[in-house]
Amino acid sequence: MLQLFLALGILAQSENAITKDFKIDVFKDSTSGWSSRGPNDKSLQLNDFPWFGFDGIRFGLLTTLDSNGKKYEPEWRKDEKNGNVSTFIAFSLLNPSFELVKDRFRLSTGLGFSFEEISLNRNIRLIQSDKFGFQTGNFIETEYSNLNTNYITVPIVFQYNRKFTEQERKKGTTEDVRNIFHISFGVVGGYLIGSNAFYKWNENGHYVKQRVAGDFGLNQFMANLYLEVGFTQGLSVFVESALLPKFSNGKGPKIYSNAFGLKFNF
Repeated sequence: MLQLFLALGILAQSENAITKDFKIDVFKDSTSGWSSRGPNDKSLQLNDFPWFGFDGIRFGLLTTLDSNGKKYEPEWRKDEKNGNVSTFIAFSLLNPSFELVKDRFRLSTGLGFSFEEISLNRNIRLIQSDKFGFQTGNFIETEYSNLNTNYITVPIVFQYNRKFTEQERKKGTTEDVRNIFHISFGVVGGYLIGSNAFYKWNENGHYVKQRVAGDFGLNQFMANLYLEVGFTQGLSVFVESALLPKFSNGKGPKIYSNAFGLKFNF
């Protein structure tokens, strides 16, 4: 009996303690429609515009143009069997931005990398030198022959989003705020940090890969005009067109790279 009264006493004290100390904290869900600003504050927060800054990954196709802006398809790039597709991928690691006009216009910069894969004819090999040239002789036909270029990049890009109406503001949902028209334009500069020729072929039923490092007469510097347009927070389309030739003067053909594709925003 004494043990029973003691147990009931401990339970009663525990219930009082629970009743006294128990509380529920309610935190606003960042994806809810609740407004975290006062009724007179009509500004939009930076995180309402996830495309601000130059973050995200850009995937696209790469083409080469001559000095007149026409498509450049020389013999060393022709490959009728595989379509001769060249690719482009780029992303940024640092993405600071600065507001110039409240809620409308910003300047973005940062630090990132871009990688170009220029497809080559499957029957040739590049000479490992400081000029763009080819070895002579009979070579096994490859499945892949590419000239790869890797750049460290710094963008200087202006970004604008259309006016956010009062009706949309009263809705107040994150999705409504973020899915509005936005456009970015500027220049992406870069410096060549690595380049190589890559070959892959089948020999006696086994795949053989060869990667040969070299600069091959490539221009050390890159400067690309940049244009991006989007209507949603997660996806945009972009065009990145070179202002500087791909090869140094006198060390290769005077051609310019042109990339276009999709940008996936973080």
